[in-house]
Amino acid sequence: MKISFVITNTKRKSIAFVTDTFNTFSVDEAVRAVKNKLFENVYLVSGATGTYIRSNPDASTNNNIDALSITGPQLIAIAQGIIRPTAAIQTYVARYIASIANTKSFIEPVDSFRVPTSVVQRVFESHSDIIKKAAQEFSINQYVLGAILIDEIARLVPFEPIVEKMGADVIGKNTSVGVAQVKIETANDLIKKDIYNPSPSDKKLPFSGNLTNANRRHLYQYVVQPKHSIRFAAAFIRYVIDFWSPHIDLTNRPDIIGTLYHQGYGSPNPHPESIERGEQIANEFYSLAKKWLD
Repeated sequence: MKISFVITNTKRKSIAFVTDTFNTFSVDEAVRAVKNKLFENVYLVSGATGTYIRSNPDASTNNNIDALSITGPQLIAIAQGIIRPTAAIQTYVARYIASIANTKSFIEPVDSFRVPTSVVQRVFESHSDIIKKAAQEFSINQYVLGAILIDEIARLVPFEPIVEKMGADVIGKNTSVGVAQVKIETANDLIKKDIYNPSPSDKKLPFSGNLTNANRRHLYQYVVQPKHSIRFAAAFIRYVIDFWSPHIDLTNRPDIIGTLYHQGYGSPNPHPESIERGEQIANEFYSLAKKWLD
C-alpha cells in the first residue's frame, strides 16, 4: 500500500494520510500501519514532540511525503473547482474514476469530477427531512435548497472519507464546512444578521470583528452538523432573496441564487447574471431535487 497524498493543517502539520487503495488514516493510525509495514517507501522518526512519517531516502521526488502534502483548505478548494488539482490529487481522482467505470449514471459538477448519481442520491435523501423543514422554516423553495445541496454533495463525494478525518484541524479563513459547504465567516455573519442562530443560548455567538481560529473552531461544532449546515444554507437563500428584493424577485431564479451561493451576497441590481455553476443548479440539479424530495 502506498501513500497517495497527505492532508495537513494550515501550519503544515500532517493530520491524515490517503492511500492508493482509497483508505484514509489518521496520524496515529498511519504510524501503526508503518510499524506493521503496511506502507511502502516510508519510515518512522521519533522527535521531541512525537513520531513522524518520513519518505525513504531513495524515494523519487514525486513520491516524497512533502511533495504529496496538501492543506485541508486546499483540498476543499480543489473540490469546489476554485484551484487546480495537484499532481497527487489528479492521480487519486484518476484511480477513483477508474474504480467507478462500470457505473451507468453520473453527476459531473462544473469544474469538478464526475461521481455516481446513486451515491449523491443516497447522501441527499439521508437529509431530506432536514431539507424540507429548513425550507419551510425560512419560507424558501425546497427544490432550490435541494439543488444547491446536490451540487455541494457531488463535489465532496470523491473526498468524503478524507473530509471526515480532517475535522476542525483544517479550520482557516473562509474554510467551507459541512454538507452544505457553508463558510465559517458566512455562518457568523448570518448569526449577526439574526437570520439563523444554531444555539441562542450560546453567549459566545455571534463573534464580533475578524474571527480567530479559536472562534472558527467554536463555530465549526455547529456548522459541521447537517441540521445546522442545511439551515445556514436556507438562511443564506432567505437573506439573498430579501437583500435583492428592492431590485428583483429571485424567488424563482435558482440560477442566480445558485450563483450567489458561491459568490456571496452580491450587489443587487435589476439584471443579475448567472455563472455556469448556477445554471447547472437550475437546469440539472433542480429537477433532481424535485424528483428526490417528492
